[in-house]
Amino acid sequence: MGKKIAAMSLALAMVLSFTTCGEGAGLPSAQEIVDGATQALDNVRTYEFEIDMSLNATIESEDEPFEGTLATDSSGVFDLANKQFRMDMDLNWSATGDEEMDMEMELYLIDSTGYVMVDTPETGPVWGKEELSEADWEETVELLSLPEPHIELLETAQVKVIGSETVGGIDCYVVEITPDMEQFWEIVMQQATLGFAEELELPEITEEIFDAASYSFSMKQWFAKDTYFLTKVEMDMTLELTPEAMGYPEEQGEMTMDVTINILAYNYNQPVSIELPPEAEEATEIPTDF
Repeated sequence: MGKKIAAMSLALAMVLSFTTCGEGAGLPSAQEIVDGATQALDNVRTYEFEIDMSLNATIESEDEPFEGTLATDSSGVFDLANKQFRMDMDLNWSATGDEEMDMEMELYLIDSTGYVMVDTPETGPVWGKEELSEADWEETVELLSLPEPHIELLETAQVKVIGSETVGGIDCYVVEITPDMEQFWEIVMQQATLGFAEELELPEITEEIFDAASYSFSMKQWFAKDTYFLTKVEMDMTLELTPEAMGYPEEQGEMTMDVTINILAYNYNQPVSIELPPEAEEATEIPTDF
């Protein structure tokens, strides 16, 4: 009996030691990961990415109940060293009272020129282009870049190291984020709509509205152990707003927004080739800002 108890105790001790190692022992501190990820930004030259996003908005009202759903599936590559970019995106938008919209987009930035193709069932593929200044390029990088806004979010967030996992064959540290909500929401809307929030007529959420809203969220980030490059992001958020919070106290009902975003970033600093499709050469000039 004594030998069995001793063997069981040894087995239990081994299990506990492995559990501790996986959850905390030997892991860097949150500040070390923040510092490593911040410094790693300066070393990023190229990377590829994938983004899956869904946004659902519902308004419960006796007069005009509303539900809208936006879903996007994107992939692409950034070549910061040569100021080139390519992205493909499938977008679906459905809303109460409107026809469902399916759209495919291709976006290229090559040789100081931006090219965009929009393909809908009504129009077919239509290409446009616009010359980009240095300021335009910087603005585009700020809008479409994946790692930078998430690293900036770390600098003002509460960060907890929760373990390590392998993502796409890369050993990663996993952190849980409690961010500044306004900054978090800005990133959510930027990457959920790729800057098209106004065109989709999504409501603007101000600081005052956030203060009066009810919300829940979760956010995790994965960083490569050897380079501290951002490898994966998972974001989930539910935002509940009353008419009073939106500045319409005389109205009845409630609005709920659910947002889920999953991001993968990989192949950092690997050689990339971005080739413009032949049909883009015949693109017409875009008269307004790109």
